[in-house]
Amino acid sequence: MERYLIIGSGLIGRLLAWRLIQQGHLVDILSKDDLLGSDSAGYIAASMISPATEAINTEPVVKTLGLASLTLWPQWLSELPEPVFYQNNGTLVVAHTGDQTEKVRFLRRATHQLQAGDYQILNQAALAKQSPDLAQQFDEALFFPQEASLDNRQLYAVLSKLLQQSPLCRWQHCAPIEHLSEQMIAQLSQQYFGTPSTQYQATVDCRGNGAKQDIAQLRSVRGEIIRVHAPDVNFTQAIRLLHPRYPFYLAPRPNHEYFLGATVIESDDMSPVSVRSGLELMSALYTLHKGFAEARILEMASHCRPTTINNLPMVKRTAWGYHINGFYRHGYLFAPAIITDFMHVLHNQESAIRFGEFFDV
Repeated sequence: MERYLIIGSGLIGRLLAWRLIQQGHLVDILSKDDLLGSDSAGYIAASMISPATEAINTEPVVKTLGLASLTLWPQWLSELPEPVFYQNNGTLVVAHTGDQTEKVRFLRRATHQLQAGDYQILNQAALAKQSPDLAQQFDEALFFPQEASLDNRQLYAVLSKLLQQSPLCRWQHCAPIEHLSEQMIAQLSQQYFGTPSTQYQATVDCRGNGAKQDIAQLRSVRGEIIRVHAPDVNFTQAIRLLHPRYPFYLAPRPNHEYFLGATVIESDDMSPVSVRSGLELMSALYTLHKGFAEARILEMASHCRPTTINNLPMVKRTAWGYHINGFYRHGYLFAPAIITDFMHVLHNQESAIRFGEFFDV
């Protein structure tokens, strides 16, 4: 039984702590976030697991990494003590008549980046079978069957409860930690846990944006979401609406709730949602289904996501442990695959690593 110190309790910190506990290890968590995790980027997210649609405008490795996570998510969720909403009904991509140029460009890139089986072109009759509500507004769509989404709020709550109740885990709240060093870790571990830092097999930094002073290439990308309750809408798939500036995406939740997001703004601004973004998001929502006109806005929120130069995750060894960071807007798409590989690193099983290009260990 080994003991690990995890600094940060966002999506990556929580999942890593849980997976270590699953293996019987002791875990200490030190975090500035509350137990709910409402101040982390993973809490303000649509939590889509979309390997193909994300790879269309990025690098091919995004699809490979995403498919590995897509395979792991159902297995991981089945191991939790409480259910977490998970839908794997795929993603539908649509465009309004005035944005057909965007659809042509998107289809061209899909043809170039993906394989034929990754998507299907649906006419209106086929679309009506997949999503009768969406067929009322659109004549055709692209369907990506190997995609999913989950309820991130449920996931956070279940993980929080599990970690708090586990006899293998100690969780302490602290002020923001701007810089990590061997001396700082020794001080923090003694102050909060009464444990000499030498007792830890490894310290793992999962601070996200909080690690900017320690990771020179880290930058922030702002995202904004709206959560609504729409009893008159019955979408069961994730939906992407193509747009000249940026694609809107809609992720379903239980009980007719939906998460809508779109914005990707190079900024570390953590202020509330802007009027412009709010208007654009709500207008897009209404054009997907008229039933959204009477939807109730439950939440409008924004957050900044930690991002590296190439928008891909990084795992780096340091003198005192490891950084895991830079998941951009792909936390749920990448986390299981990267964490699984990182567990191999911790247990000196480098030969089992599948995605070594993201590891500097």
